[in-house]
This record gives sequence, C-alpha cells and structure tokens, in this order.
Amino acid sequence: MAIVRSFDKPFEVTDLTEELNLIPNTWGLINELGIFRNEGVSQHTITVEASEQTISVIPDAVRGARNTVNTDGVRKIYAFAVPHFPLDDQVTPQDLQGKRAYGSDAADTEAAVIARKLERIRRNHAITLEAARAYALTNGAVFAPNGTVVGNYYTTFGITRKEVDFVLGTTTTDITAKIEEVIAHIQDNILSGEVVSGVSVLCSPEFFTKLINHPAVKEAYKFYASTQEPLRQRLGTGLYRRFNHGGVEFIEYRGSYGGNRLIPAGNAYAVPVGTADMFITYFSPANKLSLVNTIGQEAYVFQYRDPKDEGILLQSESNHLSLVRRPGAVVRMYSSN
Repeated sequence: MAIVRSFDKPFEVTDLTEELNLIPNTWGLINELGIFRNEGVSQHTITVEASEQTISVIPDAVRGARNTVNTDGVRKIYAFAVPHFPLDDQVTPQDLQGKRAYGSDAADTEAAVIARKLERIRRNHAITLEAARAYALTNGAVFAPNGTVVGNYYTTFGITRKEVDFVLGTTTTDITAKIEEVIAHIQDNILSGEVVSGVSVLCSPEFFTKLINHPAVKEAYKFYASTQEPLRQRLGTGLYRRFNHGGVEFIEYRGSYGGNRLIPAGNAYAVPVGTADMFITYFSPANKLSLVNTIGQEAYVFQYRDPKDEGILLQSESNHLSLVRRPGAVVRMYSSN
C-alpha cells in the first residue's frame, strides 16, 4: 500500500488504498440467454426473402382420374437498413500531465489511459447491443433512437402482436391457464419447423413481484420443498431473479440505460428458447475503404496518433440490426389490475 501526501492536509501523509470505481451494472441477460444469433453481412441493408409454404392433406381419388396438383409457396421480399452506431474518444496530453495512476503514487501511463477508454467504449457498445435486442423484442421494431432508420416488424410482416392479460390483481385468476395460452400461441406461431427447447419470460420487476405473490402461485409451492423455495427465501442472487412455474422460466430484468427501462414497467415478454432462425442480429462492415464489402464484425475500434503528437484518436463503431424474423411468436404479458 503506497503512502502519499494528504489531499486536504499537505503536511501530512496518508495511505493510498485501492481505487473506488463506480461502474454501472452491465446488463446482458438477452445475450446470456443466447436468444439472438449473430451473423455478419457485407452490405448495409438486409434483404429477407419469405416463402409462405402450404401443407394440406392429399385427397384420395379414383385411379385414372386427374391427380391433385401441388401448390407452390408465396414468396415475398423485405428490406431493412442497418443502423450505424459510432462512438469516439481521444487521449490528450492533459489526460496524462501531472496525473497519478489509479491506486499508485506513480505517474499515469499512456497505455493505461488508452486501456481505460477502450474498456468504456466496449461497455457502451455492449449495452447498445443489449438495448437494441430488448427493443426488438418489446416493440417489434428497429432500434435507432435518433430515427435514422425506421422499421416495424409487425407492420412489415402484417402480424398482430399477441397479448395476454394475467389479471394478477385478482386472487381467483387461473395462472396456469394463462401460461398455457402463452405456450400454445408460441407453438402455433414458430412456423420454422424447429423444436423449441423452452420458453423464457423477461419480466419487469412489477410483473415479477405480482406473479410470485399471487395466491395461486403461492399455493402451488406451499406443501413441498423445491429448488426455488419462493415462500421461504428470496428468489435468486445476483442481477436476475428466476422462477419456474407452469413449464416456463420467469426472469426479473431490471436492466436500464440512461433512465430507460429495457423491459417497460408492468410488462413481461415470452420468447421461445433454442431456435436458430427466429432472432438474428446482423452486423455490417465499418465505414472504411479497406472494409468495403467485407463481412461485418460485432464492433470496430481504430486508433490514430495525431501527426503533431498532440493526441490519440480512438474511433469506434458498430453497425447492427436485431431482427425478429417471426414476431408472431413473441407474446406480451401484462396485468390490467
């Protein structure tokens, strides 16, 4: 532990303890669940070709009669622009001149300053990606807060979002029946031939609290021990509380950025887990001549030293579109009381 001159009493010395970093929570539940698959593309526009296939029972016929004719699917093409998310920073002589390194009495270094700034850039891009994915699930739309890109998946695909009122303020509500309604709708609207491994529900704290305190849910866990023990101890530890009921995993998500909630208050969103074709985040290349028509990466950082040696520019960008390819399989859940 280093000993340095006291800040408020210059003729005294004090122990320099480990630095205190006040870092906001890094929310990344959607990324952790693996709902979205990453895919790099070479252009700044995504084209989705949808083919609506038909399956029907073949009717029997008298031998020698005209055979039944198969029907081709209906093909449609949709296009979505990929939003551009740039973020720059710089290192100046003022960042180093006369500055002490964190947790040390030695002078700060250029490498340490660059590393800290790059870490903040990385965190900002990570929360932006998480926010984009959450917005796609909760709003069914392209995430572009400044309006540079506009797109709504429900409107484009001509789908009405399924919503289920759990009426959690009524003690006689059949919670199991509500959950079954959600599961049935998801099963009927997967439309990809995939086998869903489960259903996860991203819950606002308000919805989650009402759910675990509902009399029907409490009664279900009253007479036997379980790994959850909702009546005997607080559910979960860490950032996310989890609760399994009716074959569905409910997860409390308190994530936010700049005062904006990732899951709107009072809402919850059920999504199928284990699909590979339903939720995709597309990454397009950076806006650099050397990267034109190359496969996009999740994020880019470029470092340039000023020719006059007056600073170092850290230039970063990420170009991504989180697409809900089958928005009909996402269910909004809420409680009207």
